[in-house]
Amino acid sequence: MSKFSLLAIAVAGVFTHTNVLAQSSPTDLEHISVYASRQAKPVSDVNASVTVLDRVEIEAAQVRDLPALLQQVPGVTVLRQGGRGQTSSIFIRGGKSGHTLVLLDGVRIGAATLGYQSLAMVPLEQIEKIEIIRGPKAALYGSDALGGVIAITSRRSEHLTFNAKAGSHKHTEANLAGSQQLDNLRVFGSVGTAMADGFNATVNGDPDRDGFEQTYVKAGAELDNQFGLWQWQSQVNDGVYEYDNSWGGDEAEMRQDMHQLQWQGNGFGGAHQLKLAHNLDDDLNYGNKAADSLFRTQRDEADAQSQFALASGINVLIGGNWYQEEVRKSGTQFVSDSRTNSAGFAGFSVQLGDWLFDGTGRRDQVSGYGGENSYELGAGYQLSKTLQLRVGQGTGYKVPTFNDLYWPGFSNPTLKPEESLAREVGLDYVDGVYQSSLVLFKRDLTNLIQRKNQLLENVELAQFEGVEFSQSLRVAEVDVAFNYTWLNARDVVKKQQLSKRPKHQANLQLDYAFERWTWGMNTHFRSRTFSGDNFGTPVPDLASVVLFGLGTTYQWDSQIRLQLKVDNLLNRTYQTDYGYRQAGLELMFGIQIAQF
Repeated sequence: MSKFSLLAIAVAGVFTHTNVLAQSSPTDLEHISVYASRQAKPVSDVNASVTVLDRVEIEAAQVRDLPALLQQVPGVTVLRQGGRGQTSSIFIRGGKSGHTLVLLDGVRIGAATLGYQSLAMVPLEQIEKIEIIRGPKAALYGSDALGGVIAITSRRSEHLTFNAKAGSHKHTEANLAGSQQLDNLRVFGSVGTAMADGFNATVNGDPDRDGFEQTYVKAGAELDNQFGLWQWQSQVNDGVYEYDNSWGGDEAEMRQDMHQLQWQGNGFGGAHQLKLAHNLDDDLNYGNKAADSLFRTQRDEADAQSQFALASGINVLIGGNWYQEEVRKSGTQFVSDSRTNSAGFAGFSVQLGDWLFDGTGRRDQVSGYGGENSYELGAGYQLSKTLQLRVGQGTGYKVPTFNDLYWPGFSNPTLKPEESLAREVGLDYVDGVYQSSLVLFKRDLTNLIQRKNQLLENVELAQFEGVEFSQSLRVAEVDVAFNYTWLNARDVVKKQQLSKRPKHQANLQLDYAFERWTWGMNTHFRSRTFSGDNFGTPVPDLASVVLFGLGTTYQWDSQIRLQLKVDNLLNRTYQTDYGYRQAGLELMFGIQIAQF
């Protein structure tokens, strides 16, 4: 269920296959959001535009990777430079990838040189739940959360589960996950591998196939005792992916090490939480200008928060955050290779009858940039039992990355932080399986970092405005889900559209369940898209495209499930990023065995 998705009309939907609305009673439909307010709340009690996808919905979607899943969410645009494993850019409400903060179990991840997390190699099999928060959350999380947050909760399977998939382009994948309860100690883990030969990613580049190989492993433990809940988890994601670009690159090795310690407990009239994390991100590129290039970045982070209930319906949140980013190795020598961010934040939420008010303020102290302030205010009113109205306003900022500031031939050391002011109005209707959401949003962004010819510069003012509309209902035993997004993104000073942002996107999903079978059809539409230029040379607009997919699931017995998915059923030729191919018709067969 998505929350207060802004103002628009039209289509879409989402999950190939088993529609959750078809399987759940109305009381089961409400998802819990943890990261939109840093507190666990039903989505209907959050003054934000949030889509929450749990493990059942992720498996039902039958998508190949995380970017394909996110493409089905209103307000989200995905640009792909090839197939699975190749670079994917995620735009939330027109913001760049660097405007979206990615959290893994509440801790920021991603390369410090790029300034964002590449999602193409994030294994879906290691995700238990994902929250897509549309709108600024800098007041809670600081830099990078200028346009939105993608918050991933890692998987902790309660049973021993085995998954295997095989499909087009010699795609194979297997995963084993499980957990074991030992008195008050729970241990959990998973291991998996995936690979594919892929297809030629570029239209005019190297004609070879661009595939990938990947292995990943996770281990962790939870201890619940009189002092609180203690948790440790570590995961390693290691792989190789092939690609084509203008600088002669051909192949890269990547490795992500993520380690986290967490404590949760109650005392002194409140609920408290402390997280310590260490992340290491490696990307070794082969063949760039006849030389190998290693990018290795490290981030250490500490995050603490406390929540207090002062009275009935009144809650207060206070906390602090510290992290240090370091470029340990790079293909070039940066003028500065480390950065520290220290922050404090405080917020409140008040429930008064049919009214809900909340607000958050944060102060960050960033190396080289001094202090940055951000805030967020929201109000919601229950117009009737089924209809809810909300309004919100918030600010956000994004500090230039190390590459933005120091990469030779492309950077600009005088770049200023990007800053934004965003507003939205949402109307949400829920009545059993009938759900409808309409949201209007507008964001003014100053100092947007854009490439002009070859070098980066700050755009004086960019403006994003749009509408999101989503609806779910049941018609004659068929579950219908659709969403539509209209976006107008422009450079106000130059009076021109910003590139790579389609004005119209829509998704439509139809699902029908009969005995042990579930049948689904999904449709995705993307309008003609302005492509801008390639290092000063204008390039053609990308043509509009309509894609169709079919999927089916057969529940063999209580433990075995079989799935078959066909993507791009009409074998359409299209691009989402200029010069990069997308896959034609693709097949994928999967089997899941649980509790064996």
